[in-house]
Amino acid sequence: MGSGCMSRGSGGARQLFPGASEICVVLPRDGAALGPDGERALAGFRELLYRERAEIEAECGVPARFVDTDPGDGPRWLIGPAAWNPAINRYPRRGEGQAGVWFDRERQVLITDAPDLFGVIEAISLIRTLIMTGQDAVFVSECRDLDEAIERITREVGWTYPSFALRGLDWDAICARHRERVAQAADPLAAIQTWLAELQDAHTWVKPSPAPVPLPYQVWVEGDTAVFTRVPQGTAAWDAGVRPGDVLLDVDTAGWWARTGSTPHAKPLMTGYRLLSTPVGVERTLAARRADGRRVEWREVGSIDPPYPLVTWTRLPSGSGYLRIEAWRADRDVDAAIDAAFADLAGTDRLIVDLRGNGGGNLALALSFRDRFLHEPTVLGSIRFSTGPGELSPPAPITGEPADERRRWHGAVRFLTDPMTYSASEDALLGLQGLPHVRVVGEPSGGGSGRPRTLRLLPGMTLTVSTALTYDRHGRCIEGTGIPVDHYVVPERFSHGAEDTVLRAADRTW
Repeated sequence: MGSGCMSRGSGGARQLFPGASEICVVLPRDGAALGPDGERALAGFRELLYRERAEIEAECGVPARFVDTDPGDGPRWLIGPAAWNPAINRYPRRGEGQAGVWFDRERQVLITDAPDLFGVIEAISLIRTLIMTGQDAVFVSECRDLDEAIERITREVGWTYPSFALRGLDWDAICARHRERVAQAADPLAAIQTWLAELQDAHTWVKPSPAPVPLPYQVWVEGDTAVFTRVPQGTAAWDAGVRPGDVLLDVDTAGWWARTGSTPHAKPLMTGYRLLSTPVGVERTLAARRADGRRVEWREVGSIDPPYPLVTWTRLPSGSGYLRIEAWRADRDVDAAIDAAFADLAGTDRLIVDLRGNGGGNLALALSFRDRFLHEPTVLGSIRFSTGPGELSPPAPITGEPADERRRWHGAVRFLTDPMTYSASEDALLGLQGLPHVRVVGEPSGGGSGRPRTLRLLPGMTLTVSTALTYDRHGRCIEGTGIPVDHYVVPERFSHGAEDTVLRAADRTW
């Protein structure tokens, strides 16, 4: 199978630091320089870098050692913003002040810098572009025109995407089917999304920029029909009388089905997620046909904050604790809410954690949550990163350390999953399954290892591309299949007021 545009001279895997024994990663510090939230943002960024050591080592080709001070010689990577990492200012470079990545081959110094932390994260995605092209500097930039955007997608996906062989995909053939259609399309964004949907990966697509946000519902798309499966109380649709089983009207279900890349078992829900995603601040009028045949309409405004808490908990009649986490958001004090939940539920040794519909978010937060359920240092699985067309790094172990005793759950736990349990939520579960005190109940998760990189295309368009494959403790690849369940339970998706069969089953497995 084709692994992606080898004829374009991408040349296979390359290393930035051939022959080196290690690279010093010089981390940014002094976050207070960028305002009152700087320290918190910097702490989260540093935590993510620590946890993603395997990706850094795959990218650079050598073991990494984290330091706070530039050692002054030897292979090293200086990470900005320069306001947080003064060592960067000792290295004059072309295009200084722009967001980008520079490589001083003579001194073996790699620099990623930008005026702010978001820009640095964006610049880090360009390291692969620098390796691919062999250049000494690459800057965050938009394409000049659609032809350049098509070329950027072709080359970057061909170099980066890790799942061509896994899914039996021929990228050259896929490009041949779509490039001309995209070039002639009246709606290039829709045409590009249809192109990338063939990769069957929700992380690898082109999204509008700024990114739309999902409305607070779950919708199942099948054929030309979209049916509500979750309508939380307190939402606009609930107040309009919409309930699970009602049909969403006046939407382009077929168009969004074609534009949505996803694993097959998750596609009905992922299509609904994309169909109802809305730009922040933009108002939409939606309509539904209720079970009694009546048409109802209501207005929705895209918001980054759902109209309900992201973390809720209670004690079930059985005595088991129940904890639901909607998303991994560091800016919404999810971690503190979980602390509060554990404190309130401390009187029981049985906990059910509901991750259904949790599509991911902050990876460091999800991994910190995972560590709450470890009793000892544990090898949880492994990860491999793409290093060039058709190339994968050797497997690197994914390990976990138990959380602080005060933050740990010491009893048995049951996790509830469905096909929209995705991305960071799967990282939270990887390796916990198989531990004596853990069971997973419901349906397999979505199957998106991800670790996507982000690249600009045209104004209003951003490309994201998966870079990694994760494997569980048995060597089973999570990408495309998801976290398997110990107890498979089919939910009552379309019946309002029906008993939660998945929750009931989980509470009977102690």
